[in-house]
Amino acid sequence: MDNLARLVSIVSRRTFRAEGHVFAVTPERVAIAEGVRAAVAMAPMLAAAMLLARPEVALGAVAAFWNCLCDPQGEKAARLKATGTFTILGGIVMPLSACAASWGYFASLVTLFVLVFLCGLARSYKPALGPMPTQAGLVASLAVVIGVALARPLIGALELGGYFLLGSAWTMLFCVFLWPIPFRQSANLMLSTIFGRLELMTGFLLALDPLPGTNVTGWEEFDTVHRRGVRMSIERGRALAALDTSNGSRLGPYIDTAARIFSALIAIGHSRRTSEAALNAKSRDLLQGLQEVLQEVSTHGLLDRPLPDAVVMQSNSLVRQAAGEDDVVVRAVAFAASAIVRLAAGGLASVVVGNALPVAAARTGQIVDSLVWRHALRVAIATVIAFAIGTWLNVTLAYWGALAAIIVTQPISSNTWLRVLERAIGSLIGGLIAAALLATLPGPGAMLLAILPLAAAAIASRLVSYGLFVIFLCPMFMLVSDFIHPTGGLIAARFVNEIIGAIVGVAASFLLWPERSSDTLTAAVSAAISANMRFASAALRLDGGSATTLDNLQRDAGLASTRLEAARERLLLEGRWRSAWLEHLREVIVALRSVCGAAAVLEVLREGDPGAVDRQRADGYDAMTAQLLHALTSRTTWQLPAAQPAGVAEDDLAQAIRHFVSALNTYVSR
Repeated sequence: MDNLARLVSIVSRRTFRAEGHVFAVTPERVAIAEGVRAAVAMAPMLAAAMLLARPEVALGAVAAFWNCLCDPQGEKAARLKATGTFTILGGIVMPLSACAASWGYFASLVTLFVLVFLCGLARSYKPALGPMPTQAGLVASLAVVIGVALARPLIGALELGGYFLLGSAWTMLFCVFLWPIPFRQSANLMLSTIFGRLELMTGFLLALDPLPGTNVTGWEEFDTVHRRGVRMSIERGRALAALDTSNGSRLGPYIDTAARIFSALIAIGHSRRTSEAALNAKSRDLLQGLQEVLQEVSTHGLLDRPLPDAVVMQSNSLVRQAAGEDDVVVRAVAFAASAIVRLAAGGLASVVVGNALPVAAARTGQIVDSLVWRHALRVAIATVIAFAIGTWLNVTLAYWGALAAIIVTQPISSNTWLRVLERAIGSLIGGLIAAALLATLPGPGAMLLAILPLAAAAIASRLVSYGLFVIFLCPMFMLVSDFIHPTGGLIAARFVNEIIGAIVGVAASFLLWPERSSDTLTAAVSAAISANMRFASAALRLDGGSATTLDNLQRDAGLASTRLEAARERLLLEGRWRSAWLEHLREVIVALRSVCGAAAVLEVLREGDPGAVDRQRADGYDAMTAQLLHALTSRTTWQLPAAQPAGVAEDDLAQAIRHFVSALNTYVSR
């Protein structure tokens, strides 16, 4: 476990820059055991198809694979609900679509439209940081297309549905009851990633220090790239702790400790950025000591044993060396080291947040969210058009184009571009793998043996990177298709159908009820301003006993800023990279990060009651926030009062807010 933890820690240090971006890679989410389990679940149906010389039985293996994709892990009840929903939906729509398609071409198109639309209503869309994971409604709509492609009279359609239900029901039984996989390995890898990135962040601070405040590009990278990378990995850890009933109670305190260390590093970064002198020898030694502790922590499977004695001893030593010092860096290091000491002593109570990734606010008063039904209609239209184009052009396996259209068409148009790009790269590499296998495999038996490791790799990588997932998915389904319905020209058919699906998906996303980017962006800016200013006010208003509240508010601020960065990047992906106002928006984001950093310094250095003046200031910042939000929506500039409240000095937080207001004024006056 330790060797794997070291490997994941090393890889995650190379991929942290992708966090929060459209091409995110999360190596700690590799699921080797789940991949092997999926292959074992598929094996009986594939073996039966070969032994009985009934290729259509392999549909049960396809259902098994899809069922594994729908499995959310976590609580048994939630897993049964997700996989059961898919099994019921697929068991209904596949034979229904196969039977209806046997009535003719026009019936096929009508069936595609109606059933794909209905399956789309079973999905949910709460856009956050990119495309959502695969859900039962999406996968069931793929079953509709497969059913149309395998048109049969009623008896034959029911037979296909029976194979599908058999494979899916068997997989539910096997995965949920016979081979439930605990999250222990995932939890250990998650912690290796988090603490490895904290160590990398600490090292970056040390590298920036020789010229504090002068390396503007370096400090902006610290405030955006490093803070975003650590924040997102911490939030994935919280999500995993919420799902993992067996290890969550132990994983949670580690996540909380990492969050406290993260706060300390943010405080150090803000302090050093505004400093005019290099670190003194003691501060540098203590910061290097913290880096060594974090590096040691990141290389161990932490849930398999207590914290190493060397880590606890060194953390205690850092706390003792920092005692009595007033330097910001020294006190922040003590703040971080104390969190590790309390963790070793079992003194940190975890607060697990079940929904860790930011989501849009739920709408009320509607049976089906308008975003859901509009997108269901958009996908249904795209599916029919892609299938019609493929059949009109007499493309081999034209239903592949319809499948591609379903997958690439996203609620947000820029996410459609993302899916198209990732599928293009993945299909290119996967197509080459498939070509090599089809040219060299001696017969059906060897083909089926090749399908299983490809399926295992696809499931194992599905949460690591969508592009990597497609690399294994593409040859797997090409081999399955060739086994069920042998045909020539598979490689060319794959690429032609992908092109058709991509073009139709992009057109549907941009032309059919596109989401207004300006509204989405304004909402993201407003949320980021509110969250960061709320944390700043709380840092002034709350006393030291409110650490949990402050942690949650800082977390919300960091996630809101990351969500705003993602919204900005989506606009860049849509081709607006030359827009000057997006550069002004980047300056707003950096300024908000600075406000959060200045507030983090107050949290780390807090001693007792901040006093009435701080509460007065916090109230003033709350009022300022409302005025800034009004200025944003009305596109008017807003000026800070010329002076701070009586008796309040122009400290780091006041300066950060003044800089933020200036950046926002530049943005709104574009």
